[in-house]
Amino acid sequence: MEGEGPVGGTPVEHRVAVASLDWLAADRVAVELMGIDFAKIGYLNFCAQANLGEGDLSKIEIVGPKIADHIKKYKLAKNIEDQLIWMKPA
Repeated sequence: MEGEGPVGGTPVEHRVAVASLDWLAADRVAVELMGIDFAKIGYLNFCAQANLGEGDLSKIEIVGPKIADHIKKYKLAKNIEDQLIWMKPA
């Protein structure tokens, strides 16, 4: 889903499957496929810093076509600036 997902968003016909025994690695790859800057996804970065999974894309084995060949830029929520407030200096 893009935009106001997961409940009020718009489905995206992406036709890519992501699977991993490492949930963080799967989310990291999915964020990349969605054209979203991983650095802006706070909870994933915090989990990577806490070693709860692999967040470094260069350390994740990709089986199949290159990620770059399947990136589809997703629309973000209307309130994305409010969601990113945690990144702004106090």
